[in-house]
Amino acid sequence: MIWRAFRFLCYMGSVLSAFIKDLVWEELSFEEIRLNYLFGKAHAYDQAHFLGRAVRVYEKILERDKTSIPAFLNLGGLYYRRGMYEKAITQYERVISINPKHYQGHYWLAMCYWKMRRYYAALHTLEEVTALLPTFKDALNLMGECYEQIGEAGKAEHYYLKAISANPEQIIIHGGLLHGTQQKKREERVKN
Repeated sequence: MIWRAFRFLCYMGSVLSAFIKDLVWEELSFEEIRLNYLFGKAHAYDQAHFLGRAVRVYEKILERDKTSIPAFLNLGGLYYRRGMYEKAITQYERVISINPKHYQGHYWLAMCYWKMRRYYAALHTLEEVTALLPTFKDALNLMGECYEQIGEAGKAEHYYLKAISANPEQIIIHGGLLHGTQQKKREERVKN
């Protein structure tokens, strides 16, 4: 507990520095400065592994702005990183209800489904992502992963190839179904 409190204080140092900078040098309203401070404080609590306190700070933000997409995304991220996927899903669904075209909300919702092995739900959500942003390589790659998990190698290969063509560095991450082995994920550079 003491170590976490020390970590929190270390992270709060940069938050307080940014707060003073905002007050003195930036032309921001008091509400914008307050909001920046609260996001920084929540992040510091998150980094120090004080989940409950971080959640309470985001709830304060949401008391003032019930449609704060950044607050909902950050809450979803808090829960996602801790394996609390059901709670993360709720936050990402709120993002989508506020902005149905928010591709990151859809993508992270699909990631939660993926982690929960709900591959068909992830695919449905990813179809919405790729309808909004057809060249989003991470979504295309995840579609390949989902199809690979449900045993549809042809579709998996199709989406891996789409991800490769959407990626200027031509890097793709995939499992072993396409190569006949069930090996750990690996990263490989694909050359034209």
